[in-house]
Amino acid sequence: MEYILFAFTGINILPSVLLILIIFYWLLIILGIFSFEIIDFDIDFGLDFNIDIGLDFESGMFFDGGIELEENNSRPSKCKLFFYRLLKFLNIGTVPIMIYLSILILVWWILSMLVYYINISPDSMMGGLICLQNFVIAVFLAKAITEPLKALFSAMEDRRDIKIIGKTATLKSSVKAGRIVQAVIHEKHYPITINVKSLGEPIMKGSRVIVVSRDEKKNLYIVKEIIDKNQNELL
Repeated sequence: MEYILFAFTGINILPSVLLILIIFYWLLIILGIFSFEIIDFDIDFGLDFNIDIGLDFESGMFFDGGIELEENNSRPSKCKLFFYRLLKFLNIGTVPIMIYLSILILVWWILSMLVYYINISPDSMMGGLICLQNFVIAVFLAKAITEPLKALFSAMEDRRDIKIIGKTATLKSSVKAGRIVQAVIHEKHYPITINVKSLGEPIMKGSRVIVVSRDEKKNLYIVKEIIDKNQNELL
């Protein structure tokens, strides 16, 4: 009980609430309550950063994440370049941002809870300074923890070389107008999970679809249902 009170006392409320939100977020994804699996952050600093995440909890994990730097005719300022290099240094983008944030907040919360043993109140100014110090430490620990993951996500990125348009896939959820779901393409060596939407028509879960095009802006694919000849005869 003392630990719970300590976790929600003073400045410790911040890392504790953030940790609860992160846990809630992953639970929603695991339970499939989120109807879409793409989080798209567009950070407009003249460099046009694009960070995308795709998640698959049935066939391992497929992440489509990274920072894409689009060319701009105007030369970015030193401040913008510093921000971009800072993201790269912290592995944000190389490792999907929600993975990084989850590790960062978990480490920050653990460090904040360890303060309990040095008998410093999180209500005090010293407690606030230590919490800030713990956040800075957590940033670098999160970088160290995500460092081995860079190679893993880079290997997953290599699957972009596979031609997706024209492939057939199976829907993992029912799709309707405006909804983004996932579909699985069964390749020889491993399944590929992609984020898809229809042209507007509803398609039932488990239906076979064909990938007809790619929405570059939203980083997903457009699919159309494959209707069997036998099904047409019944209709």
